[in-house]
Amino acid sequence: MKNLLKILTISFALSVVFFSCTKKPLTLDDETSMKTLLKASDKDITELILKEASEKGKIPEEKLNVEYILRDEKSQAIAVKIKIKEQMN
Repeated sequence: MKNLLKILTISFALSVVFFSCTKKPLTLDDETSMKTLLKASDKDITELILKEASEKGKIPEEKLNVEYILRDEKSQAIAVKIKIKEQMN
């Protein structure tokens, strides 16, 4: 009985560690909290913004350039400046 209890405890602890360590993808909808977005790296924010702009704005990612990302934890806001690269004909 003790061995069974130990096995169940260890398997529960391992599953908790596994699920807490898995990284959830960032989104711009209600699934991702502003706190999570504020703590995300610039690389993660850039990837998210480029993906959203290309999917919803129908602009190819190659034409987009993220110039800077501003974060304000006090007001819980993020501002991203994106520039569209123009092609020279």
